[in-house]
Amino acid sequence: MKKKLIFGAALLLSLGLAGCGETEKDSKQPVQADAEKSKEEAQKSKILTVGDSAESKDAKFTLKSVSTTDARNQFDETKPNQVIKVEYELENLSDSELPYGMDLTVYDGAGNKMESYALDNSMGAVASGKKVQGVQHFGIMDGGKIEIHYKPVISFDDPAVFEAEVK
Repeated sequence: MKKKLIFGAALLLSLGLAGCGETEKDSKQPVQADAEKSKEEAQKSKILTVGDSAESKDAKFTLKSVSTTDARNQFDETKPNQVIKVEYELENLSDSELPYGMDLTVYDGAGNKMESYALDNSMGAVASGKKVQGVQHFGIMDGGKIEIHYKPVISFDDPAVFEAEVK
């Protein structure tokens, strides 16, 4: 009788501890997921500007500067009022090469998408763990506030949005 009682108590204690261990493990996972979501949401809601960085799982993008340029492409037929030069740094955080050069989109203050302007624009691929200093030009109709959206070509994530003032 004593052996059955001891065996039963040991069995209940084992099941109780096993249940506690799973509960603790399960309760930690959602907290980590919630913390990661909160970090992503905070980054998305934050207004980024020149000098700020946005990080995804594959890349870290830093907007270095936005300026106007007098340089023009003699063969371009769009004839924008201004051409802006967007300079950035891109760090590859992935395990494979990361293509770049088609990952920026610019919108004017009215929300109109601006066209890429054919000047000395950066395009290529950066090796895993390496950085590249890139340049992209866009034709805009008028100065003022613009939005620059960065989204890696091979990503399904939402773009990082930067705001800049063009004078």
